[in-house]
Amino acid sequence: MNKCVFQLWEESQRDGTILSDGCSIHLSETDRDSYIKDVYSQRDSEIPDSYDRVVGLGVETFVSDILFEKLQKEKAIRLNEIEKNNLISMEEILFKPNT
Repeated sequence: MNKCVFQLWEESQRDGTILSDGCSIHLSETDRDSYIKDVYSQRDSEIPDSYDRVVGLGVETFVSDILFEKLQKEKAIRLNEIEKNNLISMEEILFKPNT
């Protein structure tokens, strides 16, 4: 398993509804910060009917070798809620090292 940074996301809707919106995975806190800055910089000044936003801070996590290889190539992986839950269930993403 390989150490990385896991960030939860949520979707905020104009009517006040907030939905879980998966996660992003990053090689480091610096990469996480850059990714968030890039996502937020693509928005215009008008608030849309719905938009995604981070939930809390990044969390140290561990991912499988296959997932880590993809992460090294792409610098960030964005997973929807179903993908995130499936990878956690399959233990491709762990929140503590498997000892």
